[in-house]
Amino acid sequence: KTRLYTNITHEFRTPLTVILGMTEKIRQTPKKMLQEGLDLITRNGQNLLRLVDQMLSLSKLEAGTLSVDMVQGDVVAYTRYVQQSFLTLAETKHIELDFRAVPGEIIMDYDPKKLQTVLSNLLSNAIKFTPEGGRIDLELHNQSDTLHLQLSDTGVGIPEDDLPHIFDRFYQVDGSTTRAGEGTGIGLALTKELVQLLGGTITAQSRVGEGTSFHVQLPVTRKAPKAGVPDSSGTLLAKAGTITNELPKTNMSNGEEAPTVLIVEDNTDVATYLEHCLAFRYRIEHAPDGQAGIERALETIPDLIISDVMMPRADGFTLCQALKKDSKTNHIPIVLLTAKADAESRLAGLGTGADAYLAKPVAEQELKIILNNLLELRKTLQVKYTDPDYRPQSDPEEDPFVRQAREVLLEHLDSADLSVEDYCRLLTVSRTQLHNKLRAVTGKSTTEFMRSVRIRKATELLLADVDRPVKSIAYDVGYKHAPTFNKAFATEMGMTPSEYRNG
Repeated sequence: KTRLYTNITHEFRTPLTVILGMTEKIRQTPKKMLQEGLDLITRNGQNLLRLVDQMLSLSKLEAGTLSVDMVQGDVVAYTRYVQQSFLTLAETKHIELDFRAVPGEIIMDYDPKKLQTVLSNLLSNAIKFTPEGGRIDLELHNQSDTLHLQLSDTGVGIPEDDLPHIFDRFYQVDGSTTRAGEGTGIGLALTKELVQLLGGTITAQSRVGEGTSFHVQLPVTRKAPKAGVPDSSGTLLAKAGTITNELPKTNMSNGEEAPTVLIVEDNTDVATYLEHCLAFRYRIEHAPDGQAGIERALETIPDLIISDVMMPRADGFTLCQALKKDSKTNHIPIVLLTAKADAESRLAGLGTGADAYLAKPVAEQELKIILNNLLELRKTLQVKYTDPDYRPQSDPEEDPFVRQAREVLLEHLDSADLSVEDYCRLLTVSRTQLHNKLRAVTGKSTTEFMRSVRIRKATELLLADVDRPVKSIAYDVGYKHAPTFNKAFATEMGMTPSEYRNG
C-alpha cells in the first residue's frame, strides 16, 4: 500500500500538471491554445477518471456492492470497438495490433463497462511493455459455451518469480523509478476480480524477452435483455485511446541564439505543456526517457535541462549524476520535476547535483522564474572570462573542460593554421559540443575563445621581454601577420600591444 500511495500520487500529479497548466495557457492565449489545450485537458481528465473508477471499483468489490449489468449482444463487435481505440497509441510505437475472432459474431451476455475495463487494462499494459516494432494479437473464439479471449504480445516478459504475484493488489513487477510507463499496481488486480465477478477466470504465461499471454475465459449465456453496441461507448473509447508522441513545432522567433532547453519527460502531454510554456523564450528539444536524455545532452550540450524523476531506462537522479560528472555537461543547470514533493525526496534530488527541484503540478510562472535565475547566475560566472585582468592560471575554480581546452591550445599555440576542426579533434569533441560548452561557460564562441587564449599568452610575453619585437611575439602565439595580431589584441584587451606594454 505504501507503494500504491507513492504511485497514485504520481498518477494524479502528472495529469493535473497538464490540466492546470493548459487551463492557464488557454486563459492567456485563448485563440491559439483553445483546441489543443482542450484536447490535452480532456485526455488527461479521462485518465484521472479511469483511475478513480478503478479505485471505486476495488472499493465496491471489497464491500461486495459492485453489481453486474449484463446486456445481450455481439461481443465480437464490442471487443473490436475497444481494440480500435488503442490503434493510434500502438501506431505511435510502431506496434502492430491485430484482432481476430472465430466465428465473426458471438452473441452472448456481457457487462460493457466491466469488459471495457478488462480489455483496456490488458491492452494498455501490452502496449506499455512491448518495444517499438513489436506485435500484439487479440483473439476471440467460442468453444463449448465458453468465450476464450487471448491477448499475446512480444514484449519484455515477466520474470518467473514475479508471475504468480502479478494479479496481487498494489504489486508491480518493477517498482523502481526507472520502470517503463506509469502505473499504480491495481490494474491487473482489478482485472482479475472483475473477470471472477463475471464468472470467469484469467491466467498468464510469460517468458522474459519473448512476451506475455493473458487467457480469459467467460461463460456464454443468453439471458440478458438484447442490446446493440452503444455508439457512445465506441466514441468515448476512441477519444480515450488516442495519443500522439509528436510535439508541436517550436516557435523560433527568438532566433538561433535563444537558449536551448532539453525537456526529458516520458509523458508526452507534460512535455507538450512545458514546451508551450517555454517556446517563446527558448529553443526546445525533447527526450522521451532518462537514458535518451543523457545521450541527447552529451550530443547537443543544451543551456538548461528540465527532467522528470520517474522515467524508463534511467530516472532523473541517474541523469543528474551522469551529466554532473561529465566535464562536457557539468555546467548545465538541471531542474527536476516530480510528484514526490516531500523533504526527503527534495534533498535526494538536490544531493545528485540538481540545481532546482519542483513538485508537480508545475506553476508556469515559477518555472520561468527559476530558469531565468539559473541563466542569470551563469551569466555572472561568465563575467570573469571577459575581464582583461583575468588570469586562469590562478583560478582554482576554472571549469575543468575549459582548462583542458586552454591547455591543449597552448600546446599548439604556434600553429597558425590550427582550424576549429583540428581543435575539436584534439579535444575529441564535436564542433557543436565545443561551441555550446564554451559559449555556456565563458560566453565566448570557439573562435573567440581561441583568440582569447592566444592574446592572453601574448600579454605575458610582451611583459616578460620588453625589447622583443611585437611581430615575433605575434608569430609565437599563432599569428602570421602583425596587423591581424594587432587587431585581435585590441579587440580582446581594448588597446594595442604597444600600449599594453607601455601602460
